[in-house]
Parts: sequence; structure tokens; C-alpha cells
Amino acid sequence: MKLRDKFLLYAGNNYFIYFHAEKAASSEVYEYFEKCDKVTQSSLLFLAKRMGDEGKIYDKNKFRQEDKENKIYAFKPKQERFFCFFFIGKTIIITLADKKQKQKLDKNELKKAIEIRKKYIN
Repeated sequence: MKLRDKFLLYAGNNYFIYFHAEKAASSEVYEYFEKCDKVTQSSLLFLAKRMGDEGKIYDKNKFRQEDKENKIYAFKPKQERFFCFFFIGKTIIITLADKKQKQKLDKNELKKAIEIRKKYIN
């Protein structure tokens, strides 16, 4: 297994979905995912499979654009938000995750997701 594939969540016909890795061998968002309960993990995998294979999730309660200007989206299984963005080719990068404390988006978490996206683009 290639180290890059360690953080692959799902490889579909339309998209490859990866967890962002801060270093070659570590990923905070992957570690967060690993600590989630099995229901949340299964829900995210279901959403990743749907996006990877079909290329779209129609339920805005499960996947939606969180920041139009910076093109940040979020998978929303159960009580978590997994922020992500579309990258070169058929790639989606999940940047970070947090537990939804309320319906309103946590602006600090969104800023972190935007900064990670900028690093990929540059």
C-alpha cells in the first residue's frame, strides 16, 4: 500500500476522496474519523460512496456548500461536519471535521478549512 493511499476514504467512478494529511504519515482529520462512533463512520462512508460513484449528493442536509467564495463544502453525517473541497482532477480533499454544537456554522473551523485549501492551491 502506498502511503498516499493510507488516507484514501473512497475511490469511485467520479471522485477519489482523501483525508488531508499534514505530514506524509499523519492526518488529524483521519484520526478524528477513527475516533467517531461506528454509525458516524458508516454514514460518512455512505456519503463518500454516493459522491464518489454518482458525483452528487442531492440532500443539502448531508452535503452542501458552506462557503461560496472559497468553495468549501461539508459532508454532514450525523452530528459532524467534515469540511472538504474539490481538487485537481477527480479529487475531493476532506480537510477537517468538527462536531456540530448548533445549526450555525463555526466560523473558526471554516477559516481553518479555507487555509488548508489555499495551501493545496499554492
